[in-house]
Amino acid sequence: MSKKFYRFRSIDRLINDFKELENQNIYFAHPSQLNDPMEGYRDFFWEGDHIAWKNLFKHYLLCLERLCSLLILSGEDHAISKEDMPIFSGENDFPSPIYKELFTRISNSFFENQDLLTLIEKISERTTSVRRDELSFYLTAVHPLALETIYSEYENSKLVPTRNQNNSLNKKVSIFLKEDFIDNIEKALNENSREEKIIDALFAAQRHSQTQIDIIQRHNGIIDTNQSNKNLIVVEFPEEYISQLEKIVYPEWYTACFMSECKNSSVWGHYGNNHTGACLIFEADQKDEDHYLSFRGVNGWTSSGPSHGDISLKLHPINYTQGFGKIDFFRSLGRLTASTLNSMWYGLDGKRSKCADQIAKSEEEWRKNYWNNFYRDITIKSDDWNYEKEYRLILSSSLDSYSDPALRLLTYKFNTLSGIIFGIKTSKNDKLKIIKIIKEKCEKEQRKDFKFYQAYYSSEKGCIEHSEMTLLKFNSTTIS
Repeated sequence: MSKKFYRFRSIDRLINDFKELENQNIYFAHPSQLNDPMEGYRDFFWEGDHIAWKNLFKHYLLCLERLCSLLILSGEDHAISKEDMPIFSGENDFPSPIYKELFTRISNSFFENQDLLTLIEKISERTTSVRRDELSFYLTAVHPLALETIYSEYENSKLVPTRNQNNSLNKKVSIFLKEDFIDNIEKALNENSREEKIIDALFAAQRHSQTQIDIIQRHNGIIDTNQSNKNLIVVEFPEEYISQLEKIVYPEWYTACFMSECKNSSVWGHYGNNHTGACLIFEADQKDEDHYLSFRGVNGWTSSGPSHGDISLKLHPINYTQGFGKIDFFRSLGRLTASTLNSMWYGLDGKRSKCADQIAKSEEEWRKNYWNNFYRDITIKSDDWNYEKEYRLILSSSLDSYSDPALRLLTYKFNTLSGIIFGIKTSKNDKLKIIKIIKEKCEKEQRKDFKFYQAYYSSEKGCIEHSEMTLLKFNSTTIS
């Protein structure tokens, strides 16, 4: 049993610039290319033991050191970005023994700081979780110490010239440790569940203030906007690290959007380019209660590169709701190799973190829950978008093999395209171009069942309806 799904396209994409209709292509977009800024958002929380937390700060130091070394080598001549952070790496992945020894000295010096050790101890003793803004707060407080530790070792190793020393770098950490800051948060959360929202708001407000201060400092020239590499490392790193850190949990994903209805005028106005475009009608196959579309594209990898073949992708309905499901960061590290996971995150001084217990107990159950959460969070949108009635196809790979946009251009089977609806303002010339392309395809595949429709506004129903253009029928050489 099949079901109709609708895909709105502008004329430029359909027949002019991108020739999607002629090539039977559907492009799978990165979340950043979609119109909802919350696409791809995951509500992470951090709740772990001393091993997991200490390893997080060590991983932070490792990623920061890599960017610092790049800054020494390139200055501002070559752009450094957050993508240069070695987030998938561990202490065993340094390119040379000398480099590894350098980082070991940096790490040992970093964790000699008693305030830092106390901070890690306090956080790891929490029975309540740490959210994104709170983690950013702690990393920002520790950041000056991490930078000074790195550059002090560079200085000792004759990698940078002698600098002026700063003896107040750990002032932020000392202040909130002396005031029992973390203990008070824990107490408040345990005494009243409503306090969670208040505390989240507190850290969100702190982050909001810091954003404003950053803008002021850039405007006043305190932060030199021409030194983007230095600013990334000195100012922006804590926030950018958290954004990159999330990549070690789930792979990148890409999507192509469809809808279960085609009656909304706003949808036609936006996705149908102010009603001048067209809407493709696809017939999806049903398997049990789910629906699928068939494509040809990359379905595997060999030593010589990508292999191509048939792919069947599920159409996932969008769940329109307020809020997002939570993700336990330390227990969801699904993109790391076993060796990196055990050495960099779950192991410390011969001991194993309790955060590894779930996957050790039942890897099958862990993977089931892992992928359920993966699809749950990328098929959620706020109720503001409910009018779209969206379904989406998802393309992803644990190897992130679809990072090249060319590999995300899949070819659908022509027999799954059952018809096309012309918009209220689609020009006659564009209609003729579309009809010509379809006629040639129908002749090639000996199809006579393709249907064209014209959209119109129904005053009776108060929405966009469409009626079949029954006089448009193909014969061997003409359309009549």
